[in-house]
Parts: sequence; C-alpha cells; structure tokens
Amino acid sequence: MDIGKFLRQTWQNHLQFLDLNANFDDKNILDVTELAIILSTNLQNYERYFLLKEFQVIFKKISLRVDIFGVQLAQVCVFNLLKLGIFSKEDLLKSLKILEQISKNSYVIDFVTSLEIKSLDKKALFESNFKELDTINLELQKLSIDEDTKLRLVTNSDKFKKLEFNIAITGVMNAGKSSLINAILKERFLGVSNIPETANLTVLKYGDCENAKIYFWNKKEWNSIIKSIEFDSKLKDFVQELQICFDLNEFIQENNLIKEIPIKDLKEFSSAKNKLSALIKKIEIKSNMSFLKNHISIVDTPGLDDVFIQREVITNDYLKESDFLIHLMNACQSLTQKDIEFLTRCVLNSRIGKFLIVLTKADLLKRSDLEEVILYTKEKLKANLKDLDENLVEKIDFLCVSAKKANDFYEGLVDDDSFKQSGLLEFENYLFNELYSGNKSQIAINAYKKELILELNNILNQYETQNNILKESENYTDKENSKLLSEFKIQQELLENVKKDIKNAIFTLDNLENGVDNLVLLLAKKLKERLIDEIKYIKNNAQKINLNRILNIVDITTKDGINDILREIKFENLKRMEELKNTLSLKYDFLKDGFESNFEDFKGKVSKNIDEIFSNEKFLFLRLEISKIVGEKADIFTLESKLDKAINLAFEGFEIPKILKELDINFLFFEFLNQKLENYEKMQMNKFRNIQELLKNLKDKNKNFSSSYEQNLEKIKKLNEIKMELLNAN
Repeated sequence: MDIGKFLRQTWQNHLQFLDLNANFDDKNILDVTELAIILSTNLQNYERYFLLKEFQVIFKKISLRVDIFGVQLAQVCVFNLLKLGIFSKEDLLKSLKILEQISKNSYVIDFVTSLEIKSLDKKALFESNFKELDTINLELQKLSIDEDTKLRLVTNSDKFKKLEFNIAITGVMNAGKSSLINAILKERFLGVSNIPETANLTVLKYGDCENAKIYFWNKKEWNSIIKSIEFDSKLKDFVQELQICFDLNEFIQENNLIKEIPIKDLKEFSSAKNKLSALIKKIEIKSNMSFLKNHISIVDTPGLDDVFIQREVITNDYLKESDFLIHLMNACQSLTQKDIEFLTRCVLNSRIGKFLIVLTKADLLKRSDLEEVILYTKEKLKANLKDLDENLVEKIDFLCVSAKKANDFYEGLVDDDSFKQSGLLEFENYLFNELYSGNKSQIAINAYKKELILELNNILNQYETQNNILKESENYTDKENSKLLSEFKIQQELLENVKKDIKNAIFTLDNLENGVDNLVLLLAKKLKERLIDEIKYIKNNAQKINLNRILNIVDITTKDGINDILREIKFENLKRMEELKNTLSLKYDFLKDGFESNFEDFKGKVSKNIDEIFSNEKFLFLRLEISKIVGEKADIFTLESKLDKAINLAFEGFEIPKILKELDINFLFFEFLNQKLENYEKMQMNKFRNIQELLKNLKDKNKNFSSSYEQNLEKIKKLNEIKMELLNAN
C-alpha cells in the first residue's frame, strides 16, 4: 500500500482532526504541546481550562466546541492518531510530564507509555510525497500549451530537488566526531591517512567530483584574531611562531583566499599537527557517498575547547544555519564545563527547537552506566538552569552509539549482532525521521504543491478559453478580435493600477528600526544592573567570583533580550506584510493565488535575515571584556564604571538599528510582489498570443476544428482529475 495514500485516508477517517488540506505552516495544525494539553484535560481541571483563552484557541483551530463532549472527541482522535505514529510518542510524553506539574495527569502518562505505536518511515513518506508531486509536474508539462509554462514547471522541480538539510556535529576535542561521521558515511573518511583529523570547521556535501576547497582567513578576520588573543601570552607566542614559519601575506589576503585541491592532498594543509591549519577558516569537501545523496550536508565543527575565538564564531554561524544539531559526549569521560556551557546556550536559544546528545564509545560501558551518565547530564543542566526553566532540558534527546562497532562491521570485522549493538541503526532512523518530518521538509512540499496548483489553473484556463472560442468559431470576426485586444489592454491597465497600489502601500509601512535604539539602551542598563547585583552579593558574602555564572548572566540577559527585541520586530513586520498581501488579494482577486505562491518562503527569508543581524563575534568580545573586568581586584564603584563603559560600547557596536535599516525589508517585499505581478503578466501575454494564433487559424475555412475542440475537452477532463488528485495530496 502507498504510505502517502494510507496516511491521507487515516487523517480523513479521524474527522480531519489534523486538517488534511491545511498547510503544514498553517495555524490550524496543532503541535504536540497542544495535543498534550487536550489529553491533560480532566474532570478536576476542565472548568479552569475552559476559561483560558489559549485553550479556546486550540479548539477553534480544530472546529470543536469548548465543552466536555468536544474534549472527549478530541482526546479520542489524539489517541487514534498517536497509535498510527502520526506524531512522536516521546515528544508527547515530554510535554505531558511538563504539564504534570500543574495537572494531575499521571494516568494519561501511564496509558500513553503503554501504547504500542506503529513505526512510520518519515523519509519514505517524504520521498513518496515528492514523487507523487513530481509525477503530476511531468503530466502538467505534457499538457502545457506554451514553453514558458513548461520552463516554470521544470524550475519548480529542480528547486525542490536542491532542498538540503544541514546537520551540525559538535563536541569537545576527542568526543568522537570523526568516528561517528565515518560510521554515518559507512567509510573511514575522516581521521585516516587521506584526511587527517583537523582543527578546522569542515563541511561535507554531495558532489560527483571528489575535491576539497580550503578557505583562509582574510585580513579583517585575522586582525580580529590578533585582537582577541591580546591577553593570552601562549596564543601570542603561537602567532609569533606562525609569522616565523610562514609568509602570512601568501595566505591572509584582503579577500578570503580559496584553494581547490584533490582530497588526497588535504593532509598537507589541515592536519591538527600542522601549524598552517591555524590560518584556515573552513574546509569544504565534496563526495559522492550515498548518505550525502539524502539531501544532507554534514558540518563537522572544531572542538568546543578550541583556543581561537573566531572558530567559535563561525561555528555559531553554522549552528544558525543548521536544521539539526548533534552534540557528542564521550560516555567514558566526565561531563566537561564546556559541554555544560554549550548545552545551556543551546537550550536557551529559541532558534533551536530540539537537538540530540549522542554518547559515544557506548560499547565500553554497561547499559545501566549509560543511563546513569544521561541522568547525571540532565541533572547538571537543570542545576545550571535553576534560575530559569528546568523544563528546557526536555528539548534534548539522548542516544548511545558505538561508532567503532559500526565501522568494524562496514569493514567486515564483526557480525550483524555486533552492528545491531552499535546503536547506529536507531541513530539513523531517528535522524531521518526528525529531518523528513520537520518544518523545512513540510514547508517545501507544501510550497511545491501550491506552485503546481497555480500552474495547473493557468493551463486549465487556457484550454477552457480556447474551447469557448472554438465553440463560437463561426461568430468570431475581426470585431471580436478587436474586442479581445481591448480586454487585454484593460487587463494591462489594471495591472498598472496594482503596481501603483503596491508602491503606495509599501511606503505606508513603518521603518523597522524605529524605537530600537531605546530598547537596546534599556537592555544594556538591565545587563549592567544584573552584573552589579551579582558582584555586590558575592562581595557582601565574601564569596569567590564564579566566572561561569557571570558569563551565563551575560549570555542569558543579552541574547534573550536581543532575541525578544528582534522577535517583536519580526512579528509586527510580517503581520503588516500579511495584512497588505491580503488587502491586495481581496481587491484584485485574480492575483490571490500568485501572491500566496512562495510567500511562506519569503517570510522565512525575512525572519532569517532579522534573526542573524546580531553579531556573534562582537558578543564574544563583550564576554572577553567582562571576564577581564570582573577578574580585577577593584572596588565596586570602579567595577561599575568599567562595566558601564564596556557594555554601552559593546551594545552600540551591535549596530542593530543600522543593520535593520540596511536590510530594507519593505523594498524586498515590494520586489517580491512585483515579481508576482510580472509572472502573472507573462502568463496573460502567453495566453493572449495563443488566442491570437487560434483566431488567426479560424480564418482558414479549409480546417476542421471539431477535433481540436474534442481534444481540448479530453485535456480539460484530465486536468480536473489531476487537480482533484493534487488537492488531496498530502
């Protein structure tokens, strides 16, 4: 049975509780947290829940009344969908356990735990959905009247095929990153004679020709490195050695020097033992390995204990781009402070919804010992988050893997049983299910579907127009031709009016940067006050300064504060754009489908641009400066003065209002809408040309057009069948 059709039928059979035809980015889709709230409603708390606005919103999404019968129906639907593997049992249990603190739902947790859940291959489902849409695409290409339509359909398919997932792998030195990557790739690709372990960030991508690109630091980046090691005598000595060993001007240039080399020569540049590796910013490797064909790129990050702050900067930049984060910890070693700091930052980062910790070298410990390591890690993280939200630890999943057993299996050194014990199959299934059921894959499928519907309606409209003309062919004269031309000119004038409306509306949008200066100043003041309060408490109680706690205050206050500012800017800006798009769609109904096409993708790019204006490098320098100040033996007034100066200078350096202005989101939106108008105009031009050609042929009295009419009827019938299939496609 086709898994896609089976799943669609299942959703329909369950009262469309999760709306089949809703977009995956649609607000009518419930997330697992909302499902947990539904299941946690009981006789003891339902009256209190019914009064909550948030609870009412959940039931409005699924078109059910907020009463005891609506709740019972919703709960039945949730359990049925859960049993079919529509959503993650583990994620649901995590949400239920968090809610247990405010709702007595232990019996629900026990019941969900006892349920046997069908395993659903999300990767197979994703590929099935794409194959189904791509088959429709090919059928539409065959039915297309003009070449422009065919070209757009081919472009849409190619765009989807280029969808790529980025997996970032992090960990301290010797956490086993190279070994795990070798196991994933099913070949000893890293850490061998060809490609030695490297201190550099390495990106592995799919490519037919195996090669490597080496990117060196540019002068500006290198000067930042020099500045960052100003107070580290060991690193200063190391840089002096580099200057003796190499002519830095050969590698450190105005723009990043890029060397493309065969993979076999990479060891001459990137070996961790080779001092030249310090001059390298990142490495890109292309390979035709089967795992990378799954639309996946692997980012092997430098160790978290890297001495160069700039490597931490580019690692953080790649983490922003990543769709999934895997953090490695050696199960046989103690949890390091670097691990704790990094994981704390990750769970506090709103952009990372969920990530995985892999305990490596799991074959060296008993299962009970591994469980103890997981429990210890969770408790340490909770202790680190005690002033915030301990429940954030639930964002983390744990798996245990023995990369050695997996690699030995691929080399034929051990049997199947040993490979099963490696935990790699469980890891791969987890990884694929998370990637192929995530927002990125579902938004891509949904966008592709929308594009196909738009093109199908265009083709259908052309055939229907042609048949209307053929049906009345005897009545079509030059006068009718002139009338058609007049209608086309009216349409062109209407499009000009739309352009004017868009231009006028865009200029009414407020500038993004308005008021941001004051918010940033208030945040700087808040950070200084929190640090001074902490230092006063330490001095009054004669305690020793805990630098990690100080830096946690800096991280949490600064990043959360700036994220809050940017989140509000983003929300208001996208809301105004949505309102403007809807207003134009209502006024010019014929443009509605065109404006919807790729709008979610556009919003995603806007969100990303706004999220990324905060400079990691400048923030890391603020942390360094604060570390230096609080380490000084000075009175509280001197410390307060120095902190005030350092924080205000750093926050001014973030230049958030300036960067927001340079983004010019309004102009980008203007360009987006105009592009949609141009696409629509091209479609109308092609349609007009095709009609003109048909009218020209109608003058030929020797031709019989009845067969053309019948052929068009067949195509219209076929297109309507495809339309129904497309509308029902998941």
